[in-house]
Amino acid sequence: MRVFRLLIIAMAACFTGAQALAQGVVCAPRATVLKTLIDNHGEVPVNRGLVWNGQVLEVAASPAGTWSLFFTRPDGTSCLVLSGVAWQAVEPKSPEVN
Repeated sequence: MRVFRLLIIAMAACFTGAQALAQGVVCAPRATVLKTLIDNHGEVPVNRGLVWNGQVLEVAASPAGTWSLFFTRPDGTSCLVLSGVAWQAVEPKSPEVN
């Protein structure tokens, strides 16, 4: 179930990212994006995964609960996809086998 949920998030991020780029969203080098997230929101990377197309999908979150989802292309350019509030870290659990 967890893998399926991550797959859905990754697919949505790629689709949303493409739409965002088409709408003129400014992307920047990963170091610049990370510095902006840390300086402006106190957010640091908390999760990441490799997407099928070679991009890295990451979630940055702050102790206050704000979060940002961004992807980084193989050339090192990162683009913000989504952001929100009320981020909650959850402990991974094994599914119960009946």
